[in-house]
Amino acid sequence: MSINHTPKPRPLSESPDRNTKTRAILSCLRGLFVAAALASTMPPAWGGDIRVGFINPTGPPEFWRQVSATMHAAAAELGIDIDERHTERSFDKAISLARDFVSERPRPNYLIATNDVGVGGEIIKLADAAGVPLILLNNDLDERQWAEYGEPRTKYRQWLGSIVPDHEGGGYGIAEAILIEAVRIKKNRPLKLLALAGEVDTPASTGRIRGLNRAIGVMGKLFGPGSVELIDVRNLDWSEKRAETWMREFLQKGPRIDALWAANDPMALGAMTALREAGYKPGVDVVVGGLNWSQGGVEQVLKGEMIVTHGGHFLLGAWAMVILRDYHDGRDFAEEDVRLQIPMGAFDLSVARRFPEIGKVDWRAVDFTRFSKIRNPAVMRYKFTPDAVLSHLPPTH
Repeated sequence: MSINHTPKPRPLSESPDRNTKTRAILSCLRGLFVAAALASTMPPAWGGDIRVGFINPTGPPEFWRQVSATMHAAAAELGIDIDERHTERSFDKAISLARDFVSERPRPNYLIATNDVGVGGEIIKLADAAGVPLILLNNDLDERQWAEYGEPRTKYRQWLGSIVPDHEGGGYGIAEAILIEAVRIKKNRPLKLLALAGEVDTPASTGRIRGLNRAIGVMGKLFGPGSVELIDVRNLDWSEKRAETWMREFLQKGPRIDALWAANDPMALGAMTALREAGYKPGVDVVVGGLNWSQGGVEQVLKGEMIVTHGGHFLLGAWAMVILRDYHDGRDFAEEDVRLQIPMGAFDLSVARRFPEIGKVDWRAVDFTRFSKIRNPAVMRYKFTPDAVLSHLPPTH
């Protein structure tokens, strides 16, 4: 079984400014240095237990529960103790939790946080001042912040790096799937496309919107100029309830739409409730795509009301444990990049039929030690893909 990935966009470690080449050269030199060190000294097969503080942004709840589940499953196998605390998506609470972690005695060996609600920069400063190594998960700093904070391990040396999904690729994949299906079943042109994005200050949302726009450009070349009209890109709060409320308001005065792009499954599901109330038949006269691999999203794919749910990025919880275990034991992920970008996968009908209850998987059944470079010297590059996990899971039906 194979999941089709969208084309990989520009890596996060690149930016359009004049320092791109410099960063690339520094990253390459860092990788060569680490590789040389590894060639001369074989690190220990396993180190002692380590403690990781995890500042969980909490929402959307189902997604972050899955991140937590994969993180704890991998941690149990890798000798890692996780102290997890929840922010309820509050900027102030996230700062308070970070201060609590770095003030403890003993401090955690590592801290994991996210740039959700724009809090990443302040947590970087707190962790660096306290000497606690930090990794950003799922949401890296955005490009506007790079000038202030620099690359990881430069101005703030305790900021080790980030591990994030290919948000742009995910946004592209949703748009590609729904537009190809809309072209197949709809005769009118231009196709009327509506997009529901996440909060405007969240890098995950802005990255997915970039993917959406890129796909519209590609589809325009494929199906002809003017074949797709983007009606609106509406930034919401990622929640099902808000998407349902806003969609009702839109349907009272907005134009009829042919396709709905949603940056996550909860917004797709909320919007679909409002669409049904207005007389739409999702999957028949409006094509819907979301992202998260949520149980609700998978069920809608099985019903034919959603064409795809992109995702698998809740596995970031497990991947973070693997790279921290390896880093702690002497194998630095910087040999690949200090900003690791992980592909997502498309959960379409064929995959949903194999894993109709993906939301109920016990991730402790997966041997995440297989992905460790320390445990598996033959692994030269991290193979962090949804395929790599699903191919080792028995079907859930």
